[in-house]
Formats: sequence, C-alpha cells, structure tokens
Amino acid sequence: MLKIEEIRDKVLTIGAQIGIDEKSSLYPAFSAPNKVFNEGASIYVTATQYHYIIMERGKEIKHYKSEKLEDILYPLFRSITLVLASKYELEHRNIKEDSRKLRWKKQLELLEIINVEFCDMRQKEIEEILKIAPYQDKV
Repeated sequence: MLKIEEIRDKVLTIGAQIGIDEKSSLYPAFSAPNKVFNEGASIYVTATQYHYIIMERGKEIKHYKSEKLEDILYPLFRSITLVLASKYELEHRNIKEDSRKLRWKKQLELLEIINVEFCDMRQKEIEEILKIAPYQDKV
C-alpha cells in the first residue's frame, strides 16, 4: 500500500499532465481514515485498501474502495475530467449539436492522456448511456 503522501503526489502528477494546478479545488482532500470531511471528496488509506469517498451534507454519497489504486483513481479522474470537459464544451459550444458530443470527446481525450484503460472504460460507459439516451442534435 502506498502512503497517503505518495498517493497525493501521484494524483497531483496525473493532474499536471492534463493541466490542473496543484492548488485546484478539483482535487479531493487527502486524509486519515478518521478525518474524512463532511463535504466533498476525500482519499484515505487503511491497512488493506485505498478509499475514495464523496460526502454531501455529512452523508456518504459514494465510497469506492479497493486494494488497487487504479480502482479509486478512475472514478476520481472520471469526475475531474468531466468538469474540465464541461468547461471546454461551454467555451466551444455548437448550438446545433448535442452538448454531450463535444463534452465526452474532450473527456475521452483527457482520460487517454492519463491512462488508455480509463479512456476505454469511459467509452464503454458512454456507449451504454447512448443506448438509453441517444444524441439529439438540433437541425
């Protein structure tokens, strides 16, 4: 198991690859297991697992845990890249095109920089979403 400081360094290094400043509010808190914040995201390590937890108003919304660091890095960077891609889409919006096209395209580009497997995983998730809710371009 990596120490929390090593995880923090790894997350910040990955973030720098996609242009995120180390002081960005997009990053989670890196904490001790008993010091998880009531609001926002935190990463911590126990003796046997890595944890990525998202809290809202003191309630646990999501809790990813695994013996493999990549299993918590994927949901973390899926979230971060979606925020970045959404900002990009707003700046480059085509009003005739479903906004998800450009947003997801940019997100996949960012994830590919981080880890090709993360990109492939997100692509599969997007394909499943599109089966239920296909693109709707405006003509």
